[in-house]
Amino acid sequence: MTAKPGPTRQRNPRGQGERLRDDIIEAASRLLADPAAPPLTLRAVAREVGVAATSVYLHFDDIDSLILAVADRCFGELVRLQEQAHDQNPDPCRRVGAGCLAYCEFGLANPGHYQLMFATRLPLPPDAAPEQYPGIVAFRALIEAVADCVGADPADEKVFFTAQLIWEQLHGVVSLRISRPRFPWPPLAETVTEAVDRLLAGARPAPDVP
Repeated sequence: MTAKPGPTRQRNPRGQGERLRDDIIEAASRLLADPAAPPLTLRAVAREVGVAATSVYLHFDDIDSLILAVADRCFGELVRLQEQAHDQNPDPCRRVGAGCLAYCEFGLANPGHYQLMFATRLPLPPDAAPEQYPGIVAFRALIEAVADCVGADPADEKVFFTAQLIWEQLHGVVSLRISRPRFPWPPLAETVTEAVDRLLAGARPAPDVP
């Protein structure tokens, strides 16, 4: 059977190469939205965009660099949604819970992208520092939110540990609900609020005993 050609894409006017780059990232993002999709290839992305494979190579050296670009865009969307949730909650502790709920809602609404971001090994250099991870902005925001809630310095080791525990808890919530959708889970907001509140309670400084 002869494969059907992909959509024909009009050539960008001179000086609009950045638009093609965005189109490539968007096409790769669509292909990765399905958790059961086959491994991404530059040729498949080229077909999705409607350009020759050589046009993709003008913007991305290999599939790893494209995957990282998609992950970076997904993390940007996650941060945007979390900031929006924070802005709607003036109480510092409620902001933590709101951001965590936004994280879970994003993951459940975008299982393929969540798998790319958190459930597969991103193609980073072996010596990459944590500051180079695409999701570092979201994690730093969580650290700062926890610090504001418990009245501590963001550099406090206990604040970092609490943020780490919260992230691990949220990842479990999302991953289990994706893999076991028919299990009788309690309401998402209730689960997130209860888990986060308990972890925050353990991070607050002990009251002074006279």
